[in-house]
Amino acid sequence: MNHDFFAHFPAQPSQALIDYARDVAFLQSRYLFVWRDGKVQMAYCTHCRETYPLGVGKDAFRHNDHTVCLQCGSTCVVKHHGRGRKHLIDVAYIVWYEKSMVDAQTVVATWYYAWRDYSGDFYDVETHFQPRARYVFVPGQGGTMMRLDWSGEWKPRRNVHPLPVGAMGWNAIEIWCSHESIRAAVAGTPLQYSGWETYCEQYNTLLTFFDLASRYPCIEYLTKLGFARLVMAKLDGRRTYGAIHWRGRTMEKVLRMPRADVQAFRKLADIIEPLSLHSYHVWRCRGWDVSPADAHLVRELCHPHYWRQIEARTTLASEVEIAKYLLKQVRTSAYHSPTYALIEWHDYLRHCEELGIPLTSKRVVFPSNLRDVHDKMMRRVQIKRDERLNEQIQARLAELEPFSYTDGRFVIRPARSVQELFEEGQALHHCVGSYAAKYASGETDLFVMRLASAPDTPLCTIEMQGHVLRQARGERNRTLYKDEQAFVDQFVRRIAQRRERHRRQKAS
Repeated sequence: MNHDFFAHFPAQPSQALIDYARDVAFLQSRYLFVWRDGKVQMAYCTHCRETYPLGVGKDAFRHNDHTVCLQCGSTCVVKHHGRGRKHLIDVAYIVWYEKSMVDAQTVVATWYYAWRDYSGDFYDVETHFQPRARYVFVPGQGGTMMRLDWSGEWKPRRNVHPLPVGAMGWNAIEIWCSHESIRAAVAGTPLQYSGWETYCEQYNTLLTFFDLASRYPCIEYLTKLGFARLVMAKLDGRRTYGAIHWRGRTMEKVLRMPRADVQAFRKLADIIEPLSLHSYHVWRCRGWDVSPADAHLVRELCHPHYWRQIEARTTLASEVEIAKYLLKQVRTSAYHSPTYALIEWHDYLRHCEELGIPLTSKRVVFPSNLRDVHDKMMRRVQIKRDERLNEQIQARLAELEPFSYTDGRFVIRPARSVQELFEEGQALHHCVGSYAAKYASGETDLFVMRLASAPDTPLCTIEMQGHVLRQARGERNRTLYKDEQAFVDQFVRRIAQRRERHRRQKAS
């Protein structure tokens, strides 16, 4: 089996590969080694392999300068002959495509580790190639791969992998792929028209693409019709939801839809993704004659996360009824997506349940203007919740009102309602409103501070726990001014004294 596999490949790197490595992959690997012969500075170019004098006198070039060879015109890096160059070894990975040596219709590729070693004698340095992985792409059958293991043995891989797994330091070495070698290799084969040029920029080596294209001829049709996003989803290993019949012989069979709908999807090809096709099939199977454009618009509803939310409400309506309603809300209520409308619809139904509103009427389940009704229902729920908190706060006031205090200029008293806390927060631009639940439960104590001359105008807010001051803030969370702080300190001492007297009375 291995013998049959390796028979597809030439025994030695081709001259075209050697030229590509020299002129492209190792274009920056050109050096001008310089030394002195008496007073004359000599130079040797590793590209044209010419030795020539640079001139008489002081050095013409410095070590690591960039210059142009006077013989061949190559841009070179200057290296002094006498400097150490133990690590002067340039390396690259090169993916090279060729026609099979066995079958002219088969395309092969090799992942080479290539290097040029200047650490020893720098004269006549050659490019060395070691194959690390080999690929065979047979049209109609797919790709197979063998890779060089750590042990030095060639091992088959179950699937074509775009990297030579096991290659040391592959991610630290630049990867080159000759697209001209691809063009020459696929010429005259079924892969010639696969549309591989479309994917060059995103998938440089194209190894997984040719595996896919040689396995599924529909890749050519999808690419030519503009459905490259569907192919990319497959190449990236993303979920395709079984929406594409990859072995189909016609586009109608590949996309599983009538010709007219194929043409309608073509108009949206730039944005169509597998979930769009999945959406089309899901709703068609449930009796909704959805258009391709609408199927794409409601595609996210078929994502498992949102689909579970829809299924949770199928006791109220069918999936199709829910989807049509959400689509209508997108068009009439300025929702930017059906999923956002779904979230608000879900909230609205929970609010109805919390308020005890029966969901037995379609008019209640599907309000004509979801956004307005959602906001109104949310306010009703908030009022109901505030009522509970206010009842708890009112029960606490009997305990906290005795701590109210004034020195004639300032007044401190406990906050009297949730509404007052939110108004306090809005006026002073801080977040005391979010402490309402803690205040109502007795977890903390909240006091408002006013000028005696303006008892209804927020000035500062104080949080206490027992007789300990937790925080005191004015507008935009500013710290208190000196006179304000002196009054608050007096208030805190007074609370501490009252609580201590109360403790002693209780103990006696």
